[in-house]
Amino acid sequence: MLIKEIIQRVQSLYSKGVQSDDSRLSSRHIFSVLISLRSTLLTQKINKKQSVSQWNYQTLNCVELIKAMPYECPCLPQVGCEILRTKHKLPKPLQGLMDGHMLQSVTSLEGSVTFSKTTWRAKKYKRGSKYTSNKPDYFIRDEYLYVTSKKGARFISIEGLFEDFIEVDNFPNFCEEDCTDCQDCVAIFDKEFPIDRGMIKTIVEMASVELLAQFNAGKEDTSNNTRDSIVEDSK
Repeated sequence: MLIKEIIQRVQSLYSKGVQSDDSRLSSRHIFSVLISLRSTLLTQKINKKQSVSQWNYQTLNCVELIKAMPYECPCLPQVGCEILRTKHKLPKPLQGLMDGHMLQSVTSLEGSVTFSKTTWRAKKYKRGSKYTSNKPDYFIRDEYLYVTSKKGARFISIEGLFEDFIEVDNFPNFCEEDCTDCQDCVAIFDKEFPIDRGMIKTIVEMASVELLAQFNAGKEDTSNNTRDSIVEDSK
């Protein structure tokens, strides 16, 4: 379903709970709440070990790698391999309680090489192992993704669940940097909202409840300020 269609559903449900001409919300504010709730719902499913369909996953294509400096990676492996890192910081992936960041796959562009998940700490212990030190793997540190590459790969593909799917859409794609006609110039609200259709009703209802709570809290603050002002004026 398109983002604008979900926003319209939220606005309609929200308006039924607020009898005021000033109750209409901006689409951007509703969208911000929807992004946050999407992350919450998906994280809850992950932590409950419930399946998450591929419709929720996104892919960063043609991610450019650059050579990591020695001071960035004191765990450099044996001669024959090199440590590379993404040129740009990654959009933040969702985090599960048990599995850590929710990147489903990191591969070469054509998919012939798969980088296995590791950590910066574990990488240091692999350094001296002749069996694992030069195997393709990756880890995330300081928002960059680092890979061990024996063949000198320069571009990779990353698939996962991300907190803000718009950041994924805006992530630099090296293969399209010099392209003037290939960019998909679709307005944000005309894009698909990446979530299972079965979860749309839930997220619309949750968004409406949260926005109504914000509205009522704002009314209470205004009422309290008015009452305080009357008390001050009467002194």
